[in-house]
Amino acid sequence: MQNNTMPAPGAMAASFALRPRDLGNTYNSLWDTWLLPRVDGQFTGTTDEIFQWAACKWGLPDNLIRADAVTESTWFQYLNYPTAGCYWLRGCGDAFSSVTADSITYCSGIAAVGGHDYQLDPITSVGGYPSTPTTGFCPKTFSILGIMSWDNPAWQSPYPAYAGNQNGTFPFTRDSTAAAADYWGAWMRGCYEGWITWLNPTGGDIWGCVGAWYSGNWYSTAATGYISEVQHEETNLTWLTASFDDSTQQYRCDPNYGCPS
Repeated sequence: MQNNTMPAPGAMAASFALRPRDLGNTYNSLWDTWLLPRVDGQFTGTTDEIFQWAACKWGLPDNLIRADAVTESTWFQYLNYPTAGCYWLRGCGDAFSSVTADSITYCSGIAAVGGHDYQLDPITSVGGYPSTPTTGFCPKTFSILGIMSWDNPAWQSPYPAYAGNQNGTFPFTRDSTAAAADYWGAWMRGCYEGWITWLNPTGGDIWGCVGAWYSGNWYSTAATGYISEVQHEETNLTWLTASFDDSTQQYRCDPNYGCPS
């Protein structure tokens, strides 16, 4: 379903416009004026066709996006139990370590706009949230490429927090595979150009950008470990192996809530 879903024209750009990145020279102004306005998710097709489209649109290697998607979600855009929420690490992930007023604002906000309240999800035997669902606990990231929707107000300080403590990607990147791939491609292109000035203003290092996509840092221990994982998947062409297409090895069913889809 998500492969055949596109955001309404202009919807993503409007969401990003409410949350400008170029604050205090942390991002190049082109991030707001050229990069994000082009992210629209206006494509449908198979998962691999979507990856090829996004890679072509942003001038990136198509095997890089394929490999990163293996690492992030095993190519699941949004695997979920119909009555029990998302299957963890198969389209949603990143747990909060504790409940805060900011996490409550965020979780309640995505429930209001996304049609599902993850704070109310029951505990499943497999693929469930790593903590007991409660107010202020919900996924920070969604989609086949692990795109973060959460935005900590501290990241914007001394400027005001983004609306709903969201970075503008939700629910587009959860509901549309093309929106997710489009945003990933834009972020990688902007990073490669050196437009994330607080991270690496010189640009020209795609693997540094891959590591930062995961860790938020430049060649930290976590970043280098992630880079190695993506490089391994890319070298092995994991998405072409027989076991990769075997659903029994990718997820399990729950005795109470059935099989995710």
